[in-house]
Amino acid sequence: MFIPSIHLAPNAPWWWLALASIGMLALGLWAYAFGVPPVAAWVRGALRAMRVTALLLLLWLLAQPVWVRAQGGGGATRVVALLDRSNSMRLPDTPGGGPRAADAEAAVEALRAGLRGRATVDVVRFAAGLEGDTAAAELGATATGDALSALARSPEGRQATGVVVVSDGSVNAGADPVRAARALGLPVHAVLVGAAAGADRVVAGIDASATARVGEATPVRVRVTSSEPRGTPLRVRLVEGGRELAAATVQAPGGGAEATAELRVTPARPGLAVWTAEMDSLPGEITALNNARQVALEVAPGRLGVMIVSGGLNWDLAFVRRALHADSSLRVTTWTHERTGWRVLEEPSRSAAPTPADLRRQAVVILDAISPRQVDPAFDQALARFVRDGGGVMLLGGPIPGITRYRAGALGADLQFDLAAGSIVPSAAPAPAPDASELTAWDDDPARGEQAWRSAAPLTQLVPLSPSAGDRVLIGAAGSGPPLALVRRIGRGQALIVNGTGLWRWSLSPDGDLGAARGERLWRRFARWLAEPVQGEPLRVRPERWLTPDGETVRLFATLQDASFQPVAGANVTGELREPGGSVRRVTFAPRAAGSYVAELKGLPPGRFAVDAQARRGGTALGRANSEFAIDRWSLETARTRPDSASMAAMAAATGGDLVPAAGVAAWARGISPARLARHSTVSIRLWESPWIFALVVGLLGIEWAWRRRRGMP
Repeated sequence: MFIPSIHLAPNAPWWWLALASIGMLALGLWAYAFGVPPVAAWVRGALRAMRVTALLLLLWLLAQPVWVRAQGGGGATRVVALLDRSNSMRLPDTPGGGPRAADAEAAVEALRAGLRGRATVDVVRFAAGLEGDTAAAELGATATGDALSALARSPEGRQATGVVVVSDGSVNAGADPVRAARALGLPVHAVLVGAAAGADRVVAGIDASATARVGEATPVRVRVTSSEPRGTPLRVRLVEGGRELAAATVQAPGGGAEATAELRVTPARPGLAVWTAEMDSLPGEITALNNARQVALEVAPGRLGVMIVSGGLNWDLAFVRRALHADSSLRVTTWTHERTGWRVLEEPSRSAAPTPADLRRQAVVILDAISPRQVDPAFDQALARFVRDGGGVMLLGGPIPGITRYRAGALGADLQFDLAAGSIVPSAAPAPAPDASELTAWDDDPARGEQAWRSAAPLTQLVPLSPSAGDRVLIGAAGSGPPLALVRRIGRGQALIVNGTGLWRWSLSPDGDLGAARGERLWRRFARWLAEPVQGEPLRVRPERWLTPDGETVRLFATLQDASFQPVAGANVTGELREPGGSVRRVTFAPRAAGSYVAELKGLPPGRFAVDAQARRGGTALGRANSEFAIDRWSLETARTRPDSASMAAMAAATGGDLVPAAGVAAWARGISPARLARHSTVSIRLWESPWIFALVVGLLGIEWAWRRRRGMP
């Protein structure tokens, strides 16, 4: 219970005010000490009291008194018990013991009993958010910081004078709980549930490439921890559908440190691969849920074919070939046109010109400063069909006439450019577009990458072209000048147009070998990106992640387009989800931006899922698509079985609260002082500015004067 109080100004001369008060009291007594005219004793006392009260009020208002009361006029103490209900609370404290959730509920009841008669306890549950904001199935994360922030906006939070967080402290999502607790402006006490006991083996993480290729060894790094003594052998296996793909044995490092098992797997078939890294469980282990973890990656059919057709040997060709040959996922074949005819650089014995048949196994074709008139017309026509059907083409302009040489072939209608007025631009330094950083990033560190681009050599002999509507500029010119690299969609495929010559100079960097490696990585990234065709089918469905941890929401994204590749809005997109057990559930996609739809799936069990979607508008079918994804039985909630007392202690210390073990809640609640338990929101009223106080003074003096006159007193 909050008790209102009155405070004087810090520098108020209260000794002098006390002496003056005695004088005012004496004055009031003297003013009614006369005996004539006779007045009843009670009237004399009432008049004396009114005068003394008014004079004392006027005197003490000079000390600038402030009245502090609870906001809203009440002083009740209300404590919110923020109860963790995430998946980690289902873990037992000891092997074979009850779940932490039961201990947490018992701690809340003990809190209620200890504060009975002194405070009201409101229980609010949370996991990834407050219970009212989070569906019952969304237990896959603990976001204490988000819960505290949401509590401040809730009805319970607005009435609260203190908060008690009952949790194991395993925060793995959301905002910083310490900062959120401090922003709440109330004491936040922490009740720690769980004990740091019991043996445990954990697959902490898996590092693997997002993609792999059939027949090529793919490295997989599995990070494991164990509570066992240092040097204990830990066998790690990688399995798929019960079949062991690879295995390794590492030594337990001890002290909670991580050990890494290096594995290599050679995929045998294309598609979505879901591999499971697992370790044997220990006798008496707290839980076996964290002994295995999965990884999902796309397996491509094989190496991407890259065909280079060049008008002759040059430095740019040598640089691009070296960059592409360094990528084992690319199969590069180079045709060069020389005075004596054609030559295939990778096959010295072959001297035939490129034919339409050579395009069959290619994903990307690079034309290097070669006019369509220099190749066979059938090949030129086949190349146009190749691009429109989804293939990628890279056009290197080379020396004058540069990229304008490509306007004469079968792709000429698609490669028309608006040439700006003016002559050939001698040179221009590259300036990557900010929205193309996923392709043009030269370094994992953005600052180093930007510095490398600023020091990159310029390209020369630029054609003064202007991008057309729909073109995407990847690399512009520093200052003013035509773009150096832009992308244009042609049918289902894409064309990367490089304006100018001198690409090899980009490998000449002040960073030495690092500059050469950056330049080579750029062209390998361009080649792989061009190999991905634009959406050809009307409807496409893909999951946000191929593999989602247990308990988290799965999001499926659908895109719908018409025959001219324009987005289609207003369609009804539905689907069927086939679960591991064979059951089927309906899926409805909600519209977002034009042509974009999303479905959210919650509460899915671990396993592999397939989705078959269709789009309709009115009674017309617009397209069908299918996809698949997987749910891992591993989750952030089970990754760490030990409670995190450090995060709970930091949260309590930042707000003036206490850290209490769950077993000691009853004694703590009975002994804590009201001032430490809660902090009331107060309102300060400056009494010397209050019109009600002055009205009281004037009223007392006015009534006293009128009563005196009525009784005939002077």
